[in-house]
Amino acid sequence: MRLQIVTASTNIARAKACIDSWTQHATTPIKVLIVGNGGAEGHPYLGTVPAFRLGVDRLLAEPDVDLIACLHDDLLIEEDGWDEKVIRYFARYPAMGLAGFGGAKSLGAHDLYTMPYGPMQLARGGFRSDLVDAEVHGLRSLLPEPVACLDGFSQIGRREFWLGVSEGFDGAKLSTRPWTELERLGIIHHGYDGMLGCLAKRYGWQTWYIPMRCKHYGGQTAVGDAGYQEWAKTKHPEGDHGLWQQAHTIWYDAFKDVLPIRV
Repeated sequence: MRLQIVTASTNIARAKACIDSWTQHATTPIKVLIVGNGGAEGHPYLGTVPAFRLGVDRLLAEPDVDLIACLHDDLLIEEDGWDEKVIRYFARYPAMGLAGFGGAKSLGAHDLYTMPYGPMQLARGGFRSDLVDAEVHGLRSLLPEPVACLDGFSQIGRREFWLGVSEGFDGAKLSTRPWTELERLGIIHHGYDGMLGCLAKRYGWQTWYIPMRCKHYGGQTAVGDAGYQEWAKTKHPEGDHGLWQQAHTIWYDAFKDVLPIRV
């Protein structure tokens, strides 16, 4: 299997140490496609979802790419041979369509759709990772296992998943590409990680947590960038917080067929 990476960055110079860690700790040749998403290099702001959609579509145009990892540019990988570990799990579990280095066992409250709407009803539960500060976010786990959804910092998908191929039917059928579907729904930045878990469920794929020693600095991919914050105000009167609220409303309305998820 051939693994390639897409990242979106508002500041490529700032992200260099993290991006370099991906290839330095890999044992197979890996191409990193960087999509400029505003910031220091003068690229226009796209939003995280449109940026990843653009990058993944470019890699899907290469017929020999089997796995595409969508990584935040503030993720530092510390584990040697991480790429071979990922490839090995995808080869071992054919139903694994999506995987990452931080995952939750549940997504959505048990009384979702029976009580008045609130965005926190879409919260995840039972989060596990092998992050340097894993205990701050949930529990530390060295056990790879199926999960309901992943954290946004690492979304690694099988080619077929990113193409929108649905499993679990009498023969596979082609649905909308996941990033394209999220962009169509109007998602710009927030909630896409949970929604990708929902799309994996809808398309019949398993989502897996793969333990990996890494550090996620958090917030640097978009929210921590002052230029992004100003740009967000052009997309919603309440800026980034408004985009967060809007994303959760869309999420709530669009995925009633699969939510809540328990694994």
